Order: sequence, then structure tokens, then C-alpha cells
Amino acid sequence: MRRLPAALLALLLLASPAAADVVRTVKTEYYTVQGTDPASIAADLQISSPWDKGLGKHTAVTRTKINIQYKMVKRGRDCSARDVKVYLHLTYLYPKLARSVDGKTYQWWKGFLAKLEEHELIHGEISSRAAHALSDELEALVNVDCVNFKAIAKNRFNRFMTKLKQDQAAYDKLTEHGIRQERNRGRFP
Repeated sequence: MRRLPAALLALLLLASPAAADVVRTVKTEYYTVQGTDPASIAADLQISSPWDKGLGKHTAVTRTKINIQYKMVKRGRDCSARDVKVYLHLTYLYPKLARSVDGKTYQWWKGFLAKLEEHELIHGEISSRAAHALSDELEALVNVDCVNFKAIAKNRFNRFMTKLKQDQAAYDKLTEHGIRQERNRGRFP
């Protein structure tokens, strides 16, 4: 009697199809800003904000790195992708105050930081959607000529990365890098 549940569990595990997978890691980093009131903090943000690879200075940044891994299974002259894994590494970079501030400034800072986090988390969701779509696209590589398989996989990866950059830029344009975050409602869930 006890063997039946174990046998059913084993059968269910063996019968489940191998699904494409996205492995997501998230890291949050901070850089320090000086100031004890909103004006002096804002002035230091202009100086201390990080440089983002040719995009200029931004108060907060979401860095996205995507790597792929798959097995190429050969059947005759055709190959298929199996055990696809997309590794999505997100790093959020936010400012933090170097010292304590008064209650009024702290409340202003909390509201300011909440808006930054809202904006950057949506950047992360855009990257997550792209990673899942890429995973699905690579998993669909079935019965492809083996000679061209790696080039096709690389082409699809590059196409997804280009689209991801375009989607991130469109989101920043729509929201003016978070300044007009209310324009986001309904466009980039």
C-alpha cells in the first residue's frame, strides 16, 4: 500500500515535461550622498549619481545581465535545444544618505527613494519578461539544421537583447527616467 503513493510520485516526476527555466538573481547596491536637507542632498545627487555606460548620470540604475545555457541534442542532421536555462542577473543601484537628517527631510527622502524604487523595479520586470520570452524562444528551437544551430541561437539571443534595450529606453522616455512615473500606468506593468 505504501508503494503506490511513492510509485505515483515517481511516475508524475518522470512524466513532467522539461520546462524552460529562468534563474533570477537580484542584488541591491548603494552609493552614498551627502547633505542634511533636500536642497543639499539634491545638489550632491548631481555630483554623486553613477555614470551608466554612455547614458549619462542617473540617480538610480538597474543593471541587467543575461546569460544562456542549453544542451544541443542531435537527431540525424537536425538539432534541438534542451535543458534551456536563462540566467538573469539584476543589480539595483540606489543612493543612501551618508548621515542622519531631521524628520522632515527624512520623510522627503523616503518619498523620493520610494519613487526611485518603483521606477527601477519596473525596469527589472521588463528584463524578467524578456528573459522568460527568450527562454521560450530558445526552447522552441527544434529540428534546426545542426550546421546553423549555434548561429541561430546566437541571433535570437542578440535580437532579444536589442529588443530589451529598446523596451528599457522606451520606458525611460515615457517616464522621463522616472520623473513622470505616472505616465507609466497601464503601459509597463
